This record gives sequence, structure tokens and C-alpha cells, in this order.
Amino acid sequence: MTFSKFLSSILGGKKGKGSEVTITSVNIKFLGGTHSLGGLTPSGETFEYVIPFQNRMGSDMLPDSLKGPSVRISKIMLGPPFELVSVEPSLPVDVQYKSKISFKLRIKTPSMAYNGPMSVDFGNDSAGNIAVNVHKVILRRGENSVELENSEIVATMQKSQVFRKEIQLYQIMSLNDTLKSVEVSAPFELVSVEPSLPVVADRKDSYMISVYIKAPQASYSGDMEIRLS
Repeated sequence: MTFSKFLSSILGGKKGKGSEVTITSVNIKFLGGTHSLGGLTPSGETFEYVIPFQNRMGSDMLPDSLKGPSVRISKIMLGPPFELVSVEPSLPVDVQYKSKISFKLRIKTPSMAYNGPMSVDFGNDSAGNIAVNVHKVILRRGENSVELENSEIVATMQKSQVFRKEIQLYQIMSLNDTLKSVEVSAPFELVSVEPSLPVVADRKDSYMISVYIKAPQASYSGDMEIRLS
């Protein structure tokens, strides 16, 4: 996934008559990603801005039967020249999986003319985050092995977060072979497989399975093996 970089510029000089603050976009940062919302033209010494937030950690990759992790929002920071006056509800806030909440920010308007984006950084409890750097994913079946193409995983995750890996069975199995079990190398853990096992690879063109894997409790750098039998 590719995220846009935050860019800002300040137009110099004190704010005078006829000068104004124009926010061209609101760039919301969370866990290394950025989501942009539309701009606004605030007035007065302070203004309110409401940000809807939904915990969708892994929801695009998980079946309904699996529950994603909760998220703790421990701080909210604004990039200069904006200053955060208050936040409602007060932090920290725990947002359960797929739950929604709105944060009402009271923000101090810059004392100088400004035209550009406003950065809002949602910080969560870093103690619950890990860095996952999988150099390559190796598929094994008996004595045979194959390295999956473009299998590198570089991500910030929460401890025990579940993520999905798609596997084309015909990379290491033949037509009408039966897959009875799947194992994942430590420190990762297998959560489930779709479709449920056993399965017969009886489709002529391709046979894809989804392997749901639990991230470790500590940061990891190395390879990951998925063993089929």
C-alpha cells in the first residue's frame, strides 16, 4: 500500500486585515498511513473540527468470523502552525473493532496568513505495536519448496494482529492433489484457512486459498515459511 507524504507551507507575515487562513486539505495520519479530507476556511481565534474514526484494523482482510484488535488512541497532535486546545472525548480512548467514534477538536487558528494543508496525527499506544519485516515467504510441501513472488511484508502491526496471505496452490501442488493441513513457522501462528480443509485442488486454471496468520508478540525480521501437507 502507498501513502502520500505530508507537505505544508506557511505564507510569511503577521495576520492582518484582509488576511485569512485557508486549509486546503486535512491530512489524517495513523499507523504510517495518511487519509485526506476536504479543506475549510476557519474564522475566529479558535475553531472546531470533527473527525469521524472507525477501527477497521484488518477488516479488509478478515472474514466476519474473525475479530480484529481494538485500538487505543492515546494522543492527537497537530502540525504547525496549528495548535490543539482540547479534544472530546478526553484521551486515551479505546476503540473496539469496527466501532465508530467522533473526535471533536478545538483548534487555535494561526496568528499569520496561511494557505495549505493541516496535519492531524493520531497516535496510539506504541507499546502495543510491532514492526514486521518478512523478507520472503517460502512455501513448502514435502521436499519441495518455492519462494512466493513479491511476498515481502513490511508493516507496523499490533501484537497478535491477524492478517491474510493468499496462496496459489498450483505453485507447489498438482491438479487433483489433496491439501490436508497448513502450518506457519514461528513466531507466527496459523488462525484459519479458507476454504476449510481438506480441499482437493480440482480447478484446472487456478486454486487459491486464504491463510489467516497471527502476528507475533514482538517485532520480527526474517523469512516466513508456510508448510502444506
